[in-house]
Amino acid sequence: MAHMNRRGTLFFVANSIIWGIPFWLSKVMLTQFAPETVVFLRSSIGGFFLILLAIKMGTFRIALRSWKWIAAFSVIQMVIPWWLTTHAQIDLASSVVGLLMTLIPLFSLGIGYLQGEESVFSKRRILGICLGLLGVFFLIGIDLKSGHILLPAVLLVVVSTLGYAIAPRIVKKHLKDVPSTGAVAVALLISSLIWLVPGVLTWPAEEIRPTVIWATLTISLLCTAVAFWIFFELIKEVGPSKTSFLAFTNPMIAVLVGVLVAQEPLTIGLATGFPLILVGTYLAITQTTFSARVDNRQYPKGNHGSGTTRKV
Repeated sequence: MAHMNRRGTLFFVANSIIWGIPFWLSKVMLTQFAPETVVFLRSSIGGFFLILLAIKMGTFRIALRSWKWIAAFSVIQMVIPWWLTTHAQIDLASSVVGLLMTLIPLFSLGIGYLQGEESVFSKRRILGICLGLLGVFFLIGIDLKSGHILLPAVLLVVVSTLGYAIAPRIVKKHLKDVPSTGAVAVALLISSLIWLVPGVLTWPAEEIRPTVIWATLTISLLCTAVAFWIFFELIKEVGPSKTSFLAFTNPMIAVLVGVLVAQEPLTIGLATGFPLILVGTYLAITQTTFSARVDNRQYPKGNHGSGTTRKV
């Protein structure tokens, strides 16, 4: 991937794959759990193991010093969006929810522009975003007309994407010096405490099936505990704007998993929108301008953690 060092590229690819499967796993959990229970289990199980690790590493106490900003991140990235997207998945296929996540870069670039980061809008990136959004337009328009998509569920996901676009900026601006393990552990602890009572009150009466237990453990440990540690490191390594383009690569995995593994229908809207989003992804996350090359020389490896605004 152009203009990312090896560490940043590794984190980006790992997050792309790992965060492409939670949509399907959430659908499996929803066969027995209410959305409130899904969010509580994801937060508490993943948080439990990360808290133990953070305490052993000595990063939990350090992270607690920044608990206010971590709480803000938790609410904007986890508490509200997870609940909204899980509710939306009751009526939407996991592949559709994944593709709607491509709205995150649009919000991220808009926020960046309002904050004075005008360099985020290169012609190549704008073209990629437009193609990606055109794909989303076809997806929603065609499948909404055919009855495969419900508009209220789509709106829930759209609100979630706004939170996903804002949260990385909190990490970059206020939590860049906080150890990732401790920060994620505290964030998950806050989320699990908020959803504790609703999660317990909506616990199902019947025995939990093995497939649901497997899905719960996978989404909690791999897609939450491990993935969020990688996510924090990625933000610190490449910045929030480039990190937001996970919203293009995650859906590709989500669609493949949804259609091939979960056997969700390959609708006309999905088949039309997916190629456009694929092309938009390539254009949006590959930067070949001269200014980007100059920027890489000006900010060599190891200086990404400074407070200086970089062209992305």
